[in-house]
Amino acid sequence: MVTACTLDTELAQDAFHGMKGATACAKEYIAAQPAGVWLDLDGAVDERDKGTPDDWIPRHPELVRLTGLHPFNCEPPLSLCMAQGFICPPQLHYVRNHGAVPVKTPTAEARQRVWDEWRVAVVGLVDKPLNVSMADLQRLPLRQLPVLLVCAGNRRKEQNMVKQTIGFSWGPTAWATTIWGGCRLADLLRAAGVRDDPEGKLHVHFRGPTGELPKGDDGSYGTSIPLHRALDPANDVLVAWEQNGRALTPDHGFPVRLIIPGYIGGRMIKWLAHIEVAPAESSNFYHFMDNRVLPVGVTPESATAEGWWYKPEYIINELNTNSAMASPAHDETLRVTPDALAGETYTIRGYAYAGGGKKVIRAEISLDGGVTWEGGVVSHPETPTEYGRYWCHALWSFDVSVARLLGAKEVCCRAWDSHMNTQPNHLTWNVMGMLNNPIFRVRIHRAYARGVVSELRFEHPTMPGKQPGGWMEAENAAASASQSPLVSGLKRIASGISLLNINATMQRTPSAQSQLSTRAAHSPPTSPPPASMNEIAAGGVAPPPPAAPPARAGPITLEELAKHTDRADAWLAIRGLVYHIPPSYLKEHPGGADSILAVAGTDATLSYEEVGHSDNAEKILRRFKIGELPREPGLLDAVPVMPIACALVGAGSVFALRVLARKIAA
Repeated sequence: MVTACTLDTELAQDAFHGMKGATACAKEYIAAQPAGVWLDLDGAVDERDKGTPDDWIPRHPELVRLTGLHPFNCEPPLSLCMAQGFICPPQLHYVRNHGAVPVKTPTAEARQRVWDEWRVAVVGLVDKPLNVSMADLQRLPLRQLPVLLVCAGNRRKEQNMVKQTIGFSWGPTAWATTIWGGCRLADLLRAAGVRDDPEGKLHVHFRGPTGELPKGDDGSYGTSIPLHRALDPANDVLVAWEQNGRALTPDHGFPVRLIIPGYIGGRMIKWLAHIEVAPAESSNFYHFMDNRVLPVGVTPESATAEGWWYKPEYIINELNTNSAMASPAHDETLRVTPDALAGETYTIRGYAYAGGGKKVIRAEISLDGGVTWEGGVVSHPETPTEYGRYWCHALWSFDVSVARLLGAKEVCCRAWDSHMNTQPNHLTWNVMGMLNNPIFRVRIHRAYARGVVSELRFEHPTMPGKQPGGWMEAENAAASASQSPLVSGLKRIASGISLLNINATMQRTPSAQSQLSTRAAHSPPTSPPPASMNEIAAGGVAPPPPAAPPARAGPITLEELAKHTDRADAWLAIRGLVYHIPPSYLKEHPGGADSILAVAGTDATLSYEEVGHSDNAEKILRRFKIGELPREPGLLDAVPVMPIACALVGAGSVFALRVLARKIAA
């Protein structure tokens, strides 16, 4: 059973004030933690994990799952995360898994065996190649410090509301600060006799276990960073085996992982097995095909055809500056009374972070849509490292009178870092939906009683994953029902166009095609892609699928569907259509074969739509159609949908027709 995860907020806030040194500070905090913040590794498994390869891992039931049943990708509700205080319990830390957890440790005995047998190879341009055990690593000086981890896809759902990216819908809580403990990577590399790099051209490669994932030459998740980054002690790059003073949990990389403060989470390899010093950056599939911000207008297909994935200038390493509001929470209400209007205040709260060890120096609030800004109070529960680096998020607050909220349509927040970077007013769409950081806007709605405002209701832009709600979703629904086909299409494409300015943009945009054809100028890749990558398509874009299986005559019953569950003959139904997924495609599926096999033989509509798929994924799926489920007569059979739809939205708007049909069916 998962234990409670209540954390003393005052303890979490105060533990990092007045301490001398990050390691001393971390030890003090760890010693004071109540036992209730720990995940019971031998507890009950969530029902949603039953039948998946991860059916041995206890997970917190309140984590919001973003990719269906499997693989496990999740974030905590923002309000729950903030309620924990500054340091997040491991079981509420966001999780990004590309597939099943590859190191299986369902019992205490298994955990001990893996710990004893695990080895990390240190090879390449070193004088003394090593194959180190966990005991060997623990002989190096211990470094413990609080570090913020952030997925580069944090707040991606906002991008997916404009146009579906090739990534799933992270909300605003793909981040967490915990205390990581381990040895400095620099100490390990020096123990291996790392060679000098006076010109700064060498790189350090990292990867997890081979055979872990379906893509690439060896099925590993790997990446690299410049060697000078790893060797500089100010950068605090860790080979870590502790989180909040205890061994790592399965989802966070047990027994050992990489921590690179100030970088995106995608560079921090879990289940670390291999370190190599090399003359060039990694050629691992995931190093090139993930964690890039490509220019507006680049599609998955053009990214592959034109070599965009290999252009070094688009790689993401350091985090950008970002912030969001936690209070008011989504759908929170505030009663408006004469006393409230006479002088009561409301405290707006949120988080902010910056990359590269930069300090968040300002957090600002706007009550007029970003025209004017007012400074809030920024709190840094951490002290900087001895090198002056800030590796954690900041907390901020702003007291505002209820009367001022009554007169506002929305509340916006933004942050500034010590290099004077801030957040843009509107998002810029990119095909991976990475580093989304426009100002965070919370809408204010009014309820009336006897002709006067009695209550304010606050609405965030989105809710994570497939959770309904958010003003962007509401605007999408309204646009789908009322806009012309041209505007509806452009809204969904909307490269770099704010939903707030859609109508104004359309007045000066002659056609959807002209919007699509606008693309940043580009040149051929500076170097050819690595040979190992030539045959692999970009993230979310599979190689050409096999020929479609023959269609079946007549409807396919649920009973027949249920017979086709194994790898050689996997069928599933989505939105009333039945698909046969061939074994050759199972190997190429970005989420791995297990995510498909977990729902084979069933109506997988819910699981499929929970993830959110790109247009290219929909095209691939259509190739595998073999039939339909029996159609059940319902309201749609009795309603002349087409004349009504055409009258409302104009003939030819297939997207709007589908929305209307779903509403009528409901």
